[in-house]
Amino acid sequence: MSNSYPRKKLLFCVTKMREEERRIYDYLLQAGIEVDVCTDSMQLELENIRRYDVALIRCLSQSKALERAQYIELAGVKTLNSYEAIKICTNKAFQAIIFKQNQIAQPDFAIAFTFEKLYEYLERFDGRFVIKPVSSSWGRGVTLINSKFALDAWISARESLDPQGKALPVLVQEYVDKGNYDIRVVIVDRKPIVAFKRVSNDNWLTNTHLGAEIDVIKVSQPIQEISKQLIDAIGEGIYGLDLFYDHTRNIYMVCEVNQNPEFAKSWLIHKVDVAKAIAESCLNVQPEWIHVKSSV
Repeated sequence: MSNSYPRKKLLFCVTKMREEERRIYDYLLQAGIEVDVCTDSMQLELENIRRYDVALIRCLSQSKALERAQYIELAGVKTLNSYEAIKICTNKAFQAIIFKQNQIAQPDFAIAFTFEKLYEYLERFDGRFVIKPVSSSWGRGVTLINSKFALDAWISARESLDPQGKALPVLVQEYVDKGNYDIRVVIVDRKPIVAFKRVSNDNWLTNTHLGAEIDVIKVSQPIQEISKQLIDAIGEGIYGLDLFYDHTRNIYMVCEVNQNPEFAKSWLIHKVDVAKAIAESCLNVQPEWIHVKSSV
């Protein structure tokens, strides 16, 4: 990695230095970048924040990532990803609304603010839909509902655990005939740098944390086009874009987008050095002090 970039100082916000973060860190150091690591448990020194040119946000907690990005941007330093992008990526309902506004293909959806409303959606979606917590990762809480009996059981369990409905709203998403795989596209800046199928032989959920296998595919023209639509809608950054191929409509659809794509296992198979691409994205950021109108 070239060290011909202008010298920068970077704040690296992480939960812990896993293999992925360590490799990004090493690439930054090789390029001559000064890097200060700030873990979730450390004080964020906002009074000195303007000594940094950029902050890279890799917190595992969605709420912590959102919090850190907001404070850092309000103090005047650019973050990767931006606070607005992280806000969208950490709320699946926000995403669905943004995709609809920008005419990005996605499954039909609804947002349920009460448990009772789910019964209406069962009829609307022909007796089968997917419930997703608006804020979750790694497939946690994602549930396929395929009958009134299943919905009764889901609501009964939720009401016993969450009688005040604090976990509401939830995203209700049309069930898509996607086969036994979905597609992860890693985007850095404005470019989809790699795409691969996540294939499951015994589970309709296709997250690699649940045992899905990786099958590398070409970043085809349709994948490039839907990636561009996404970036035009939420801004350039570092994303894990999850797609379905709808075998009924014969089109790609966006399932969701993640602001903190993990790659420790997948890059060993597809061989695209995501850590290097992320480090180079940080290197290419133009230092600027930003002025943010408070939306607190």
